[in-house]
Amino acid sequence: MADDPEWVLPAGIPFVELKARDLEECVYWLMDAMGARDLEWRTGGAGGGAADGGRDLEATFYVPSPDGEMDAQRWWIECKGRTGTVEPDQVKAAVNNALGQGDLAYLVVVTNTTFSNPTRDWVRSWQLTHPRPRVRLWDHDTLERLLSKHPAVVLRLFSEALSPVGLLKAMQERFWSKLEYTPVRALMSFWAARETIEIGAIERFALIANELAHGSIADRPWAAQAEPNVLLQTLHMGLVNTPYLRLRGIRVGIDPNPIYAALTYLILVALRRVTPSSLAEFVLEAVRKREGDAFPEEVTTMLLAPVLDRLAGEMQDICSADCVRMLCSEPAWLVADEKPLETYWRRFDPKGGAEDEEPRRLLRIEKTDAPCKVGYAVDKDNPCPLFEVEPGVGNLAEFLNIIERVSGFRLAQAREKALEEANASGGLATARDRPARQSS
Repeated sequence: MADDPEWVLPAGIPFVELKARDLEECVYWLMDAMGARDLEWRTGGAGGGAADGGRDLEATFYVPSPDGEMDAQRWWIECKGRTGTVEPDQVKAAVNNALGQGDLAYLVVVTNTTFSNPTRDWVRSWQLTHPRPRVRLWDHDTLERLLSKHPAVVLRLFSEALSPVGLLKAMQERFWSKLEYTPVRALMSFWAARETIEIGAIERFALIANELAHGSIADRPWAAQAEPNVLLQTLHMGLVNTPYLRLRGIRVGIDPNPIYAALTYLILVALRRVTPSSLAEFVLEAVRKREGDAFPEEVTTMLLAPVLDRLAGEMQDICSADCVRMLCSEPAWLVADEKPLETYWRRFDPKGGAEDEEPRRLLRIEKTDAPCKVGYAVDKDNPCPLFEVEPGVGNLAEFLNIIERVSGFRLAQAREKALEEANASGGLATARDRPARQSS
């Protein structure tokens, strides 16, 4: 439930210090989380600021009417940060200031403390003869209840007041609602608590996108840590929301690359669990269908192209780094990490341990008389399939089969190298080092 008391630890919210501009900022973000539109913070400066015209905040809420139309409700919000009970005259003055506003639906007086019973009685009596605006008194207890329903606000202002579960809820709310990313410190806390908190598909996809927004999935590989059914649910969650995430990103001016990188990572890990043909069918089914109708192929192609291009680019970078046939001037995709080639395969390790950037121009030369380490039959008439294939909707199964073969070979190679290094140093091999591979 949205008001689960375990999400927010009220003792962590500094209500005593929540005055003046701090209280106004808290209520501003709370109104935003509640769905307010045309939200305006009226104060002109710090603390008391400039004259606010009888309200600190102004907002509009749109509510459905019986005939299906949306009615605009105009709200005024006046904040009264206090050490003790709010003075009755302050509430009466706020109500009188709002009385001349014929189109005002609600006046909300907010405090970090309490209102006296005589003040509440006066509001009730006044309301009997003045149906508009409706007057609401939000005290300490009301603020606490509303903040518990909106942990994203608590994360923004009082992160220490969130439980691990509340912090996770706030992270996924910020991502899915606003495409905002959470600091690395919070991601580290989720990883430390991953065995004790429930992480569903919607939270896991947000976690992966957040990690890649910071440049790496190597230290906290959320997909490798997931059970097969959870992994596929997470991939499905990302795929079916690709149109929404793409359009949302364009509207708010957010870089979409972490989202494409998250889908790429999930597909790569899924290829260790299911066959390429099954995964191709799964991906196309998730992207094509919307409420029973199928997108035209050109739309599906547009939605998948950034993900497939990234998938091909990452494998080309990895494979060409140790190839005598394909010579590349530098990696085109793996450029964010200091040692991207060395850390790439840690994303497959459930215990923890990447890089993503815009593609760059680079020089590629293919030696047509050189063999392929992966095992493809290549010669001057048969070029490298990894570099030759043009990924798309029509050949998705063929493309994923190439990616599965290359990634499987290179992953096993990386694990064998790690095992050799561990043996050479006299250390014991960890689960990460052993070259075991999950069967498809």
